[in-house]
Amino acid sequence: MRRLLLPLLALAGLLAERPALAEEGRFDAQVFRPAAAPRDLVMVQKSEVIGNLSPTVGLYSDIAADPLVLFLAGDDTNKAVNAITGRLELALLAGIGFFDVFDVTMTMPLILFQEGGNLRRFGTEGSVKSTTVGDLRLSTKVSLPYLNRKEQVKEGFGMAIAGNLNFPTGDQNAFASDGAMSGGATLIADYRFNFGLLLAANAGIWLRPDNQFAGVRVGDMAQFGVAAEQYVVQRWGLSVIGEVYGYPSMTSYPDDPGQIPAEALLGLRWQTKHGITITFGGSFGAACGFGAPAIRFFNVITWQPKTSQEQEEINRLQQRDNDDPDRDGLIGAADRCPDVPGSPENFGCPDLDTDGDGIFDRDDKCPDKPAGPHGKDGCPLAFVRGDEIVITEQVHFATDRDIILEDSNPTLEAVAQVLIDNPEIREVRIEGHTDVRATDVYNLALSQRRVASVMAYLIAKGVDPSRLQAKGYGHTQPIYDDAGCVGPDDQLTPDCQFMTSKNRRVVFRILRYGNAAPKPLTGSPEGSEQILPSGGVLPQKSQGTLPTQGTLPGQGVLK
Repeated sequence: MRRLLLPLLALAGLLAERPALAEEGRFDAQVFRPAAAPRDLVMVQKSEVIGNLSPTVGLYSDIAADPLVLFLAGDDTNKAVNAITGRLELALLAGIGFFDVFDVTMTMPLILFQEGGNLRRFGTEGSVKSTTVGDLRLSTKVSLPYLNRKEQVKEGFGMAIAGNLNFPTGDQNAFASDGAMSGGATLIADYRFNFGLLLAANAGIWLRPDNQFAGVRVGDMAQFGVAAEQYVVQRWGLSVIGEVYGYPSMTSYPDDPGQIPAEALLGLRWQTKHGITITFGGSFGAACGFGAPAIRFFNVITWQPKTSQEQEEINRLQQRDNDDPDRDGLIGAADRCPDVPGSPENFGCPDLDTDGDGIFDRDDKCPDKPAGPHGKDGCPLAFVRGDEIVITEQVHFATDRDIILEDSNPTLEAVAQVLIDNPEIREVRIEGHTDVRATDVYNLALSQRRVASVMAYLIAKGVDPSRLQAKGYGHTQPIYDDAGCVGPDDQLTPDCQFMTSKNRRVVFRILRYGNAAPKPLTGSPEGSEQILPSGGVLPQKSQGTLPTQGTLPGQGVLK
């Protein structure tokens, strides 16, 4: 923590020493400052720090078109002058991590070539120096406790704080230095998903000396950046990076709207198994302000030993993709569907949902019957199984009464629909059962009244009454022995509450299957079963009715 305070104390010293008013002088026109850590993105940093005692070295280069445009005050308009029409910059990178908690990095910029317009019209030297050095930058990053995602490929949320100091080693006249100490601090947050996507956001401040030149005034700047990285071919270590970042001016001037240099960036990264990481891409100026070029191309190359923590994690990531191409956590013979992600319970194959009710077959107690909106455990509220119409929710009545509670309406509506949809079910007995409480005579009468209420409900929903019977059994057929369970519900033990609730039940017993009953013929008794023989003729009766008992050719006896 003391190491973290040193840069902050230095930044406080910078604030105390900076002049109150902008001084006439040139400034560092470069705002493209890639992070030196090899696993960071480009301009946007990640929360991971360099592994303990893992060294890293590298370099980045970028070439920018029109990174600095000045405006010459003229008659009625400002004439644009390209102070720097092109710049080729190379930077040396180095860093090391400590204790998997913080790291320290160094960046030394070198301007290999730049050219620009004649600046004599601004009352100064004619052109900028073509080759020079920039300001040396020292940076540190500290991961926050309990938010330290140590493994590079581990999913989850991470946060860190970074700080940097810039030493005036560069040539201010060449727009390569601020001419004084500067520095900043950044808050870093990111989240990595298990499918390889990383989202990151940075917010911070860059404390700079106030300078102005040819109408461009530079001072303290805020910092923002958002980025995403997604693996596209994980086994090769290839990922795509997209970023938007910028430095809005925090200093306001009456005659200057302020500078907001910002860029949008797209890059491709290749992480090799030899410890070398190569990132290249391009960006363009996305807002007004110095340092945001018309277009920029960049390349970053870093190296770490093969034994470094970062490289071992990258190797594991690539090996996991080779051994487990569908990334479902199963490899080899354990994965029966190696090219399609699946579940361990299904031996690496996709989970099936035969009935399409949103519940996988392995968790669906009725895999061939859709549960519907009120279903339970993958089963519909009512369905046919053997000699019973099974209900997944019991029918509830008012205490000691035969009034059906409203919460049971969906269950009874489902039973009615099963009977309507299955006319081959010719006869069903509605059986009512009670728990032990009350006398046998009382329980028989109560259960009979309750099943009569259920039967009336089903008839009201369109079920033919000739297909229904109702019989109350009282407490003659209990599922559990609840003989010792007496008293109100709220005074029963948990075991007694369970047993009595199971004994109180309504059962829909299927007594007879058969062909669907045809519609009654004109003049026939409504509801009687009548099936004509193939090619047979029904005897004509003067009264227009069928005999109550007789014989039809080839068919049998009518009852």
